[in-house]
Amino acid sequence: MDVKLFHELITNNEQTTMFGYALIRDTLLSDLMGDNTSILYWSGKKLAREFFLATEDDLPLFFQHANWGHLQKIKSDKKQQLYKLDGPIIKQRLTNNLKADFLLEAGFIAETIQNQNGFIAETIVKDVDKRKHTITFLNQLDQNDKIDPSLIPEQDPLHLTDFIQETAATNEAK
Repeated sequence: MDVKLFHELITNNEQTTMFGYALIRDTLLSDLMGDNTSILYWSGKKLAREFFLATEDDLPLFFQHANWGHLQKIKSDKKQQLYKLDGPIIKQRLTNNLKADFLLEAGFIAETIQNQNGFIAETIVKDVDKRKHTITFLNQLDQNDKIDPSLIPEQDPLHLTDFIQETAATNEAK
């Protein structure tokens, strides 16, 4: 998917529905993957290379527009970041799918942080709170293990924060 199509899709919320997302994410993909859900983690990493985000502020915006939920950084230091994911889609997934997993999202977080910082990063699903409908991710950054610069995507990074501000300004002017 090219950047132009991505921008077009996120500016038209009617094109993204919870039904369509749930249909693919929790019905089709779970049937295709079976017990091999680690493929979703690597798929999330692949998506993060396709949608190379410019800054860590772009990560929650991407999650919002991908209809993955509301992502919030809870805690951070040089080696670890703790994120919380919640929202209506998370509640729906946890309520209606006993096998709902969040490895795609974990892979996306890992690869995004890795590309932005230049060091190997891995993200795990630390906690699934079905009562509060929240997912907690722990990202570990290894500052002793630099990534090969050729692995960082060559395309210009997406500046979602800038795009959202420009879209809001354009909508206000109308």
